[in-house]
Amino acid sequence: MHQCRTNRLGLLSISAAGLLLWGCATATPVRHLSSDVCLIMPESTTKTEVVAFLGEPDHKTNTDGALETWVYYKKNEDLLRKIPLLGERFGSLNYEMVTVSFSGNLVRTCVYRQLAHQELLEQPTASQIISPE
Repeated sequence: MHQCRTNRLGLLSISAAGLLLWGCATATPVRHLSSDVCLIMPESTTKTEVVAFLGEPDHKTNTDGALETWVYYKKNEDLLRKIPLLGERFGSLNYEMVTVSFSGNLVRTCVYRQLAHQELLEQPTASQIISPE
């Protein structure tokens, strides 16, 4: 009887650990723009390093061939916002935006901003990235 309980407990522990590991393995990466942007140093960080820190940009522009700009967005909404019918009234919604400009292969400037939903809609590239609600 004692060995049967031990086997069940061991099997249950292995199953729980397997489910936990499977859940972690299938999760999509989360952007932490507010902290990751601190890793970018103008005049010394390369494009490859920016991709390593922030991932692929949401939008790229190239002006006159000399200056390239990458834009990153992250949508932040609290749990109240996800409640049907009431969420839009009581929940908060904002966006983080990082704009990185390059001169050649090196970062020229890096700007982090936090925007309200209405401010985001005023951005020229926002409509291409995030659909308004």
